[in-house]
Amino acid sequence: MGLVQGSGFDFCFESILLCNRDGFLERNIIWNFRHFWAPHRCATGCGSVRQPQRFVSSGYNVVTSSSLWDVVVRTLVTSGTATLLATFFALVIALLLANTNWRRKEMLRIVVQALYGLPPVVVGVVVYLALSKDGVLADLNWLFTIEGMILAQTLLIFPLILGVAWGALERVSEDKRDVFRVMNVKKSKRVLLEMYCARRGIVNAVLLGFGRAIAEVGAVLMVGGNIAGKTRVLTTSVVLETSVGEMDAALQLGGVLLVLSLIVALCIQLLQRIHFFGRGHFGEDERDLSSFEPFNVKLENLCVEKDGVVILDSFSVELNQGEIIALMGESGSGKSTLLRKICGLEGNDSGVSRDVAYVAQQPTLVMDTVAMELQLPFMVQDGLPNAGKRLAEICGLEEKGKQRTESLSGGEKQRLVFLRALAMNRKILILDEFTSELDGLSIEKIEQEVLDFKQRGGCVLFATHNVLQAERLATRTIFIHQGKEVDSDSEVAQQIKSGKWIG
Repeated sequence: MGLVQGSGFDFCFESILLCNRDGFLERNIIWNFRHFWAPHRCATGCGSVRQPQRFVSSGYNVVTSSSLWDVVVRTLVTSGTATLLATFFALVIALLLANTNWRRKEMLRIVVQALYGLPPVVVGVVVYLALSKDGVLADLNWLFTIEGMILAQTLLIFPLILGVAWGALERVSEDKRDVFRVMNVKKSKRVLLEMYCARRGIVNAVLLGFGRAIAEVGAVLMVGGNIAGKTRVLTTSVVLETSVGEMDAALQLGGVLLVLSLIVALCIQLLQRIHFFGRGHFGEDERDLSSFEPFNVKLENLCVEKDGVVILDSFSVELNQGEIIALMGESGSGKSTLLRKICGLEGNDSGVSRDVAYVAQQPTLVMDTVAMELQLPFMVQDGLPNAGKRLAEICGLEEKGKQRTESLSGGEKQRLVFLRALAMNRKILILDEFTSELDGLSIEKIEQEVLDFKQRGGCVLFATHNVLQAERLATRTIFIHQGKEVDSDSEVAQQIKSGKWIG
């Protein structure tokens, strides 16, 4: 290595010999920074860091160097491209795994998690052999190129992004997936909604992947060769300067790498704050309040079996226009299962799921704000009228459009879920204990909406343990016991009416 001394402490590395399998390649180095490449040396010749003022001065020359920014851009292009590629393929596979019941998923999960600690040198060797002249990918001519480095980094970070994203998507509750199913959301939009619900975990996966990619040395050094002006990146530059005792340069380049990583991490985190599906204001109220067309639905032999236990046994029910049906029974009698079966959430579709709006016993919210939640049906269902502020006024939520749904009380969540069901404009309304957490005034308002829905020609089927509520609303009552309908004059029905059993 040749060193040429100019005025002051102005040094220039003229060349460095880099070794690969074909021999020695001499590459020129462009670095020439004032007060940068001259560390004080101890008696043994080892490198040491400058005095603080000189270190700061040389740092200024680093960040203003065009050569440095060339390396920075190459670093971002390499690591960023690898992260994008790995994220794309990882998300596709993670979505498939999260929505299937493949028996060997857990075995695959163990393998993926084991690959979190995949040694970079192993990846480097494999990619090097694959890209060499006798390798399976020799025709690509990617050895000692940016493309080869991207390939190595992609393979290295893919298991990490896959594992973290997979876990995040699996944590999207089945209740939220049920909401998407009842709304008959198209597969493409359902994928986006699931990713939206799991976005924090996905962002963390991307950050972890990018962090490992940009900090990688071994694989990129083996595949890229650390060629100046072609494949040199920040990490390999740090290794180079450290190897020749230039500790000032190594530390300053490390600082640049750290700042760069922090900036990218900040930018990725900001993506979590973007409202992709709406904002905190209500849309125009375009609800169709006209009467429904006459209909009559007969559902026969509805059966549900779980783990060898019969929950619903050949149950039949008829749903007619302009009817409110109360479903009553003791706890565990099959009320909720029957409602879910009609909505197409238990086994095969009952055949009327596209005509059904469903309010579950436990309110499940999907979006970030009240306004976004109320507009969800309009956003995911083509041709559906927009439900705006006037719908929110029904339950006193008109001033809470920007409020985050996670901060709502249990009663407010229950009211919002009911309003979301009304916004779907379906002719059959399925309600499971829909007023269990509401105060008297809220119950009165919602029950009035149920009666208005009936006047429009809709049909309401609701499960309740409240005998008085059934008497106020129902035009007909169905009693269920151990998954079967029982006669209203039976002993079981009489006990339910008397309030002995609470279901």
